[in-house]
Amino acid sequence: MKSAYVYLVVTTLYMPACHAANATPSPWESDLSLGLQRLSGNADSQTINGEVTGQYDAQQTRYQASVSLLQVEKDGEEDKRKTEVETQANRSISAQSYTLLNATYVADRYGPYYDDFMLATGVGHQWWQSDTLNLSTEVGPGYRYQRPNLDEIDNDDLIMPYSVREPVIRAQAKGQWNIINTVSLEGRSIVISGESNTSVEGSVTLASTITEKLAIKITSKHNYMTDVPPGLKHHDSVFTVGVRYQWL
Repeated sequence: MKSAYVYLVVTTLYMPACHAANATPSPWESDLSLGLQRLSGNADSQTINGEVTGQYDAQQTRYQASVSLLQVEKDGEEDKRKTEVETQANRSISAQSYTLLNATYVADRYGPYYDDFMLATGVGHQWWQSDTLNLSTEVGPGYRYQRPNLDEIDNDDLIMPYSVREPVIRAQAKGQWNIINTVSLEGRSIVISGESNTSVEGSVTLASTITEKLAIKITSKHNYMTDVPPGLKHHDSVFTVGVRYQWL
């Protein structure tokens, strides 16, 4: 899985730049986010996280990528270390529909799986697209590989002691509402279902623009898993307050 992680990181950093070199005006954008997070559920801690996102938008194809880093120390010891990488390519097949290829990789030092990789394809549809409101959905099959985290198993660790290699169904709904010129509300929900487990993740972000490139954002993110070890919670949440800087 190390090679898959390296591939996704390189894709995130390199792909938008190589396309932008020949584009005038630039069809791509990238931003950097930094925020204070509050974790609750199976973890109860505070930390600072960072995220880099990039997007290249051509006439028929759109590439998106993001890298998120999180590290928590509690009582002088590392309590959580998590890296998330996601890339997606969309290819238009009509004015409102597109095909997609999505790859995600999560390395979670203290989560149920040390390595969590998924590759999915499918179709998406843009139900509403305007300067004020955007709504879209995606659905399709995929395949996931999950390697359990067996380094340290305590009663309070969210550990699933088996490897997973299985087909899954991935579904997503995403929307953005530009309330006024300087304030927007974004929402995203993802369902991934397989024989071993079903996860539901939802997030809502309120962003307020300060300058042309700088914005304040508040995000509430929730994750629900159907299968967890006895005595642990099915629900985890993360609340983030931070800033977003559009550097390209």
